[in-house]
Amino acid sequence: MDGDSQTATLGTGAVAEAVSMLVEGTVVTMDAERRVISDGAVAIAGGRIVDVGDAAELRARHPDAQRIGGARRYVIPGLIDCHNHIAQALCRESTVEDFPNIYRIYIPAEAIQSTDDVRVSARVAFAQLLRAGVTTMTETTCTVAHEEPIAETVMETGIRCALARGMWDRESRLAGNYEQITGKSWYRDDPAALADDLDYTKEFFAKWFTKGEGRLRPWVHNLGVPSCSDERYLATDELVQEWGTGIMTHINRDREEIELSVSLFGHRPLEHLASIGALTERLVAIHAMLTTDREIDLMAEAGAKLAHAPVVCTDIMSAVTRVPLMRARGITVGLGCDTIINDLLKLMRIAHIMHNQAAMPLFDPYGFSCNDAFEMGTIDAARLLLWDDEIGSLEAGKAADICVIDANNVRLTPSTDPVATLVRYGVGTDAESTIVAGQLVMHEGQLLTIDEDELLDEAEALGARMIAEMAPRRYVQLGTNVDYL
Repeated sequence: MDGDSQTATLGTGAVAEAVSMLVEGTVVTMDAERRVISDGAVAIAGGRIVDVGDAAELRARHPDAQRIGGARRYVIPGLIDCHNHIAQALCRESTVEDFPNIYRIYIPAEAIQSTDDVRVSARVAFAQLLRAGVTTMTETTCTVAHEEPIAETVMETGIRCALARGMWDRESRLAGNYEQITGKSWYRDDPAALADDLDYTKEFFAKWFTKGEGRLRPWVHNLGVPSCSDERYLATDELVQEWGTGIMTHINRDREEIELSVSLFGHRPLEHLASIGALTERLVAIHAMLTTDREIDLMAEAGAKLAHAPVVCTDIMSAVTRVPLMRARGITVGLGCDTIINDLLKLMRIAHIMHNQAAMPLFDPYGFSCNDAFEMGTIDAARLLLWDDEIGSLEAGKAADICVIDANNVRLTPSTDPVATLVRYGVGTDAESTIVAGQLVMHEGQLLTIDEDELLDEAEALGARMIAEMAPRRYVQLGTNVDYL
């Protein structure tokens, strides 16, 4: 690159757009060498990163570029959320300390929302994520009518999204403790529903794949073995191969699911997918809390991946996913907010504490490091989404998805290791500016694509209505007058 030029090249010899922005600070690249540039900058042109290097040199080359960040700022890759449910953003309080809650509260709370309600929920969730430096989120829908308003809101707000549209073509019933005396579990598939939904899914992919400068990539969400036929898993695998995306599936999440799978198919859920050829490098297992060594080996052999939502391990009182072992076996793991905490820096700290517990009996302080946690919210999350050629690290040629962290506070001072500092002490509100595809969507703490004042009024009204409608479904009534021992 000519040192006197204010234009940039992308390694092809072709002259690209002039550099429009320099993002300055301590640059945490997350490239293959895991470089950290203490007084660095990222140069942006045409929505892409064109250079990463010394700030003084880049300022000299591009004196007319807008400059953001600066002293006592960390410049990190835009954070990546690998699992979420947008339509649950305003009903989180309905499930507090109340079990079981997924089919009794969460799913009905989604179902009662109109398309306009979903737009409000989406703007709330996207505002939370963008404010926390999250540039890419993964939505797994459970209601067909919600996909279009969510996709439209992605376009409006500027966030990047892997949108996994969900449907089911199987009814199933687990014979409970008392029914097992005289009855047995059963399932019934619906081939007509599968055919109709596959047609719709193909149309959805074709409509949205190229929208928003490529910020939205359609995926498939197969809800799980109790809800989706073998034929659906195999047919949707063929579909995502054509488009270069993948399948999300909730699996090995609770005892009842595993009991149903064993009783019907003679296999645990992950074993069953492997037996039919549906456990592939295109499949992302969501949660997978209750996995055996054999199932972990099957995932590793197939190249399947894991979307890990650490808070859900306790939120549904299941088990702690065996993340350190999975990573040691070569399984790619990405962090997911699952709506509960839309703050990846907090989730990194929770994951760091949670999985270090597994190393305590061995006195292994490196059993699950801060770097491990940070990778799961950046480059490994990008690999999980099959998007690491574009996002997850700060490298020339990649999309300019960047978060600027304001480290000018006593909580983050002093720091000689930005990654350890952010994982151990950082919170989402430390994000000062958020950039997606080279566009500022939050700057100096102000969202630029969402009217928060208007949104707060809408969200308060909708949230109160949803919580009130779900209240009769709760077993435990929480309130300020309850004396907890």
